Amino acid sequence: MELTTIKDFEQYALDHLGSAANIYYAAPAVSGTTYNENITAYQNYKFRPRYLRDVRHVCTELDVQGHKTSLPIGFSPTAHHIFAHPLGEKASASSAEAENVIMIVSLMSDFPMEDIAKAAPNATLWQQFYILADEEVMLDLLRRAEQAGVKAIVLTVDQCSWRQQTWYDNDDIKKLLSKAKHGNFQKYIAKDSDFITQFMNLMPWSTNYASWDQITWFQSQTKLPIIVKGIMTAEDAVLAVERKVDGILVSNHGGRHMDDLQGTLDALPAIVKAVDGKVDVYVDGGIRSGQDVFKALALGAKMVFVGRPILWGLAYDGAKGVSQVMDILKSELKYTMQLTGCTNISEITDDYVIRTESISKL
Repeated sequence: MELTTIKDFEQYALDHLGSAANIYYAAPAVSGTTYNENITAYQNYKFRPRYLRDVRHVCTELDVQGHKTSLPIGFSPTAHHIFAHPLGEKASASSAEAENVIMIVSLMSDFPMEDIAKAAPNATLWQQFYILADEEVMLDLLRRAEQAGVKAIVLTVDQCSWRQQTWYDNDDIKKLLSKAKHGNFQKYIAKDSDFITQFMNLMPWSTNYASWDQITWFQSQTKLPIIVKGIMTAEDAVLAVERKVDGILVSNHGGRHMDDLQGTLDALPAIVKAVDGKVDVYVDGGIRSGQDVFKALALGAKMVFVGRPILWGLAYDGAKGVSQVMDILKSELKYTMQLTGCTNISEITDDYVIRTESISKL
């Protein structure tokens, strides 16, 4: 069976992963409105192509945080890759290395960050972090990330509270989650203790507390670039710039934790305007094609990150499957660039897209 679109990979995962893994990976918050907004937001923009241009040579490379990447498309942090493939994050990192793209490794990875880095020694890995309740554990994890050779820290700030979602109250889900390894946290929890309880006590939602001062704390502890993930308003983007962060990732956690948020693409333009070029702005959520990638770049994103499509590729054929997903996105992006008259990522601007409601006013 030849898979030719990201939708094909999603369908393969639905048919082969099993219901528990599919529910875990796909699960939105309660009603799924934010999850749906992320996807439908891209349908609200149409292309404004420019023709009679020489588009024989198209370049998709760019420099991000001092490192050259082959595509303006990276891997968003997603937990528990072993639910899709036994090699889990090791396989995903191997694909990122082969494709020369950035992978943000989840702090909730099944394998320890050191093992993932060893599996792909030449990959550009960024390490995702939460603001943990235990500062000593957080500092030790940060030192481990530095020693593993990661190139940036991605600090998720949108999860200072937690509630058990309805999809979690399922015996198959609980059985699946019992297989999760939580590789980064094994050394901090006594073997004879209740692992899940101790693990949950470390998480940011155990205190319901986070502040901008903790951004400053991270900056004081490492020279690595700090990317803040979870910004959804211009006001917070301005505060992030004032704190001298190195990048902003516009994200709503894939619609997993809060309903009735804007789609990330709809939130992007105001944040880009507020930042005014002072730091890079990235975006994730709802990206299902190279056309979607183009639209996000046109609205001001430096690059995009994709989450669930990586898991679907992993389910299909491990590292090779992930690379197939990336090859589809690259091919679709290049095709869209040629048909709109762009030969370089830097040429993609909002001149090439128009919001649907604006068309009726022309």
